[in-house]
Amino acid sequence: MTVALIDDQLLGAVLRGQPPRVLASKEVYTTGYWYVRLCQAVLGAQERTGVLSRPFIELPDEMRERALAAVLELPADIGLVSLRDLGPVIAQLRQHHQLNILSIEALAAATCLQANVYLSASSPQLEQALRSANLKVKVQPPAMRR
Repeated sequence: MTVALIDDQLLGAVLRGQPPRVLASKEVYTTGYWYVRLCQAVLGAQERTGVLSRPFIELPDEMRERALAAVLELPADIGLVSLRDLGPVIAQLRQHHQLNILSIEALAAATCLQANVYLSASSPQLEQALRSANLKVKVQPPAMRR
């Protein structure tokens, strides 16, 4: 089965029960930082909403409760590589790539998993690093509505 590493926006779509079709029949993983960013955005949204939190707020009550429960406890079918495993890989990759911590963790996770990476928005430096590691990357904007 193909492994798909997804960013925070795509993770949000999956947890809302609205995964992009491209993820069908793939083993889905995310990174710790992408998961943390989603948690902070969704659980911290009060008066201000953003690209990560708005889709949750706009859900009908019952669907929102299910989606929030999935954010609070990431479903077992979504993989998350431990920093215990990624730490040494990140250190090695840092010698060749000048990426921020969010991107270097994604590169390390993709490397460890030999995953195809799906991003909701272009990230040229990360995309270049992934391609230099012979990893596939696809920018897959989440669907606005189904």
